[in-house]
Amino acid sequence: MNNLCINVSTIGLFLLLTSLLISNSSFAATKRYVVENQSIKMVMIPRTPQQMAAFYEGREFPSNAIKVTSNNCFFTVGIRNKSKNIIWLNTKLWQLNSENKEIPLINKQQWQQHWQKINLAQRFQSTFRWTLLPEQLDFQPGEREGGNITILRQEKPFNLVANFATAANKQGKALRLEFKNLTCSKDK
Repeated sequence: MNNLCINVSTIGLFLLLTSLLISNSSFAATKRYVVENQSIKMVMIPRTPQQMAAFYEGREFPSNAIKVTSNNCFFTVGIRNKSKNIIWLNTKLWQLNSENKEIPLINKQQWQQHWQKINLAQRFQSTFRWTLLPEQLDFQPGEREGGNITILRQEKPFNLVANFATAANKQGKALRLEFKNLTCSKDK
């Protein structure tokens, strides 16, 4: 069953990335932030409101749901375990800040609350959910995963420190990746 879940998630990410590529010809020019060490590689790609709107319009999302997404900043995140150990993703251990002010990630439960407020059909909620980066996951050696993270739209640059536990018991050497001066993409 776990293999099926991983494959469905991988297929979902592939479809998301392919759709964004097709829906916006400037996709290739999108800024990429990359941090890598001998154990892990992480890529963050900011998405414009127009890119996200096109993706959800292509899945027939109602306009009120698309409007909700446009108020937020989306990053497509890709993570690859390059080590021989398990690496543990837990987005609750990530710290985002701008000028010493904490910026919270919008988690799946918060999105679900948004969708319930506007009575978004379950099929759209499910589609949206599979586009998000899992909040917790164990990365086996060589494994990759990806999806979107979201925050409220920021006008100023911000930083992200992504912390990861390692080893089967999570007691291995902790990994810390730091992204500086991330910016939310704007429509042109």
